[in-house]
Amino acid sequence: MAAAYRLQNIWWAIGTVIFIIVTSVALGHAARSVAKWRGLSQAEQRKVYWGFMFAGPWIVGFFIFVVGPALASLYYSFTDYKLGEPMDWVGLANYRQFLLGEGAHGRRFTQAMFNSFYYALVGVPLQIVAALGMAMLLNKEMPGIRIFRMIFYLPVILAGGPAILLAWRYMLATNGGFINITLQNFAHSFVLFDYVYRAFIYVVESFNGFYIGLTRGDPIGPLKYTLPAILAVLFIAPAASGDWSHNKKIAARRGAEIIGLIAFFYLASKGLVLDPIDPAWILFGGLIVTLGILVSAHNGRYVAVRTWQYASLSAFGLSLLLTAARPDAAELAGQLIALGAVVALVAGSFLGGWSRTKMVAFGAVAVLLAIGLFVHLIPGQLDGGRLGIIPAYLSFGSTIEHPDDLEYLKEIYPQDTMSAMWFYGLAAAVLFGAVLLDGKHPRARKYLLYGGLIFFALIALSSLLDGIAYFRAFEEIAAAEGKPVYHFSMFRNAIEEFPDSDRLPMWMGSELWSKPALVLITMWSSGSGMLIFLAALKGVPRELYEAAEVDGANAVQKFFKITLPMISPAMFYNVVIGIIAALQTFDTIYILQNTQTESSLRSAAYFLFTRTFRELAIGQGAAVSWILVIITVTLTVFQFRYSSWVYYEA
Repeated sequence: MAAAYRLQNIWWAIGTVIFIIVTSVALGHAARSVAKWRGLSQAEQRKVYWGFMFAGPWIVGFFIFVVGPALASLYYSFTDYKLGEPMDWVGLANYRQFLLGEGAHGRRFTQAMFNSFYYALVGVPLQIVAALGMAMLLNKEMPGIRIFRMIFYLPVILAGGPAILLAWRYMLATNGGFINITLQNFAHSFVLFDYVYRAFIYVVESFNGFYIGLTRGDPIGPLKYTLPAILAVLFIAPAASGDWSHNKKIAARRGAEIIGLIAFFYLASKGLVLDPIDPAWILFGGLIVTLGILVSAHNGRYVAVRTWQYASLSAFGLSLLLTAARPDAAELAGQLIALGAVVALVAGSFLGGWSRTKMVAFGAVAVLLAIGLFVHLIPGQLDGGRLGIIPAYLSFGSTIEHPDDLEYLKEIYPQDTMSAMWFYGLAAAVLFGAVLLDGKHPRARKYLLYGGLIFFALIALSSLLDGIAYFRAFEEIAAAEGKPVYHFSMFRNAIEEFPDSDRLPMWMGSELWSKPALVLITMWSSGSGMLIFLAALKGVPRELYEAAEVDGANAVQKFFKITLPMISPAMFYNVVIGIIAALQTFDTIYILQNTQTESSLRSAAYFLFTRTFRELAIGQGAAVSWILVIITVTLTVFQFRYSSWVYYEA
């Protein structure tokens, strides 16, 4: 029997070798045929043949072991495939469940994505600061500096080991843990450190309490208008201040693109999986595409125009094919009319050059699309006094009609008020308008920017005050009824009183501290980023610092004017890699999590693991993996698209 198995393995090995040789030779012949078709010389054809033949084992292996499984997982994502059970096609049901947060698994996925974004938005900046700080310390020539560099890099080697992570788990223990004992001893020894330490606990618990409320889906009331208003102010204020310049025009255009794309991707992720698709989503997508094409053509960026055209035609072409539902004739007619209108518009943009007449016509069509979208949404979004929110906030009024009704606050108010997406769209429209007006109509541009700045500043301040009143209403209801209210309960408990001197961070025993503990471990293992920064710092010419010293620059000015611009490529690399790693966080969570912190630590990658390999839901796991791929690729493209702050030496 053993001899038969050995003989079988030998035959499999021989067959594998033959397969590799045959496929590599076939690939070489195919590449040479393509080279001959392109008119290359005999010598070049031979180079192409031998090059592809020797690269054949890797290329064929890539298609077999990477492309093949990827396509299989894409197919599985549209099924309810579970191990040991028959496979049925369900279309977009898996994507609909996760993107819309439906059911228990949909809510778990939403919370996991919130956790992953926490690691990206909070952990990556802190990791960058830690890595840059260590690199600055080690960028000095002194005796024994190599030993210090080795010590600083050692956590990278040790961080992924289970033994080290378990050691961290013991050090982060609430009672008797090394970290808490050390911090408390310092707090008892130094009065100033005691206040800083307690303030640190207060800030961390308050921030994480609010973030946990968001992940659980607790309504934030008027605060949903505060974020887009603040974002609009941050983009509009630099464009409105001072004289208009080419750099401000570029910044305004990019701000409009960022805000518009955020709104577009959010709405598309929700709209394309609706059952059935609402024509309003198609009209909104057509409006965004029209504005993108128009602004790109106005600025002479015709490659971007083509990108908008082809990408939008692909998206609109797939929007109806990817829905699993079969709507009735009336619903299908509305979708076809909206889809036909925007497809015809995009197809018409291919005709002729971009003359002034064509741009004016496209601008008029964009206005018509906006009016059509507005009219379509009046029955569902803007009636019932919802537009009254704007004048109420502009006059510092309140939009909360029944502050003593708990059901109204939790269920009715979030549904019967304007969508915050309108403010994202309005902010993008103001910035787009400033770009189009440019220097040809300076007075109109100035009025538009200052008017938008005042409008969004008032909205931000009024909605913030109204949001505070919204949260206070829950507390008043709880006090009147003598019953607990669980709306942002951890946040309200955290801000209720300032921590006393005996307060300890419950690193691995509380939802408030589990994610900061993970971020702390990530900062400890920032040696890889430190090496990248250290190499970049070594490449900064000393002549620049000497010239700055002659001009009287101090250390802070040299850091921000010379060091940061010169190491910006390293900064960009660390940011991109850090965000990708944050979205894929798994091993640390797998080892550190316990029953108290599993839900608060669960990342999207960890959810993918549990859903696929523990619960054996292969179809849903495949859908989660493709959602992660799309998010990761989109964020990476965004970072490369808006990387003009990176300075590359010529």
